[in-house]
Amino acid sequence: MTGMEGRSLFKGKYLSDEIIWERALQLIRERDEIYLQMARPGTAQDPQRMKELSIKLHELNPLCLLIEELKSQFKNYLLVQELLTLGDSPGEEELQWQEEYQSRCQQLALQVYRALLDKGCLEEEVENPLDLEILKFIEYAGPEYAWRLSINVNITVEKARECLEKLLWKGLLERVPGNMLGNYHRQKDWTKHMNHTYYRITREGRLYLRQLRREQEEQMGWEEG
Repeated sequence: MTGMEGRSLFKGKYLSDEIIWERALQLIRERDEIYLQMARPGTAQDPQRMKELSIKLHELNPLCLLIEELKSQFKNYLLVQELLTLGDSPGEEELQWQEEYQSRCQQLALQVYRALLDKGCLEEEVENPLDLEILKFIEYAGPEYAWRLSINVNITVEKARECLEKLLWKGLLERVPGNMLGNYHRQKDWTKHMNHTYYRITREGRLYLRQLRREQEEQMGWEEG
C-alpha cells in the first residue's frame, strides 16, 4: 500500500510508505500469533504463560486496532479514487467522499506513525544524540574518517563506523576519497591520510541541522513566552 496521489501517506523522513506499512502489519501478525498461542491446548493450564501473553496482547491491541482502522479507511479511499477515474465527471458528493477519506487517512497515518516511533519500530527515523553529535562535528570541522572521528567524539572506531554508515544511509553524509580532498588537513603526513575514506555532510544534512536549530529556537521562544 502506497501513499495517495503520489504523496507519502506517513510522511516518513527516511523510510518509504511500503516499509512503514510492513512494520505496522508485522505487529498485527504478532498479535494474531499471540491469539493462536493462547488457544493452543495446555496454554490455559499455564497461568504464568497466560499472564505473559495477556500482557503482550494488552500492549499490542490498541495500536493494532488503529492500524486496522487505517487499512480500512485507506481501502475506502482507494475505492473512491477508482470510482472517480471511471466516471466522466465526478460529482460534488464523490469529491466530498474523497476529501473526507483522504483527511481521515492522513490523521490516522500520523497517529500510527507516532505510535510506531514510540514503540521503537522506526528507529531509522530518529537521530540519537550520538548521531547528531557526529553530524554537527563534521559540519563544523569538515570531512573526517572513522579513526580520527572516534578520537574527536571519544567513541570506539567500530561505533564511529556504525554511526557513519547510518548517517550515510539517511543521506545526511556522503563518502569522499581522501585523494579528492587535496591537502585537506595540511599535515606533513597528508600522503598517508589520502588513502582513507572520508565522510562529509551533504546538502540534506545541512538543511536537516538548520531545521533542527530553527525548531529549537522556536521551542525556546515558546517556553520564554
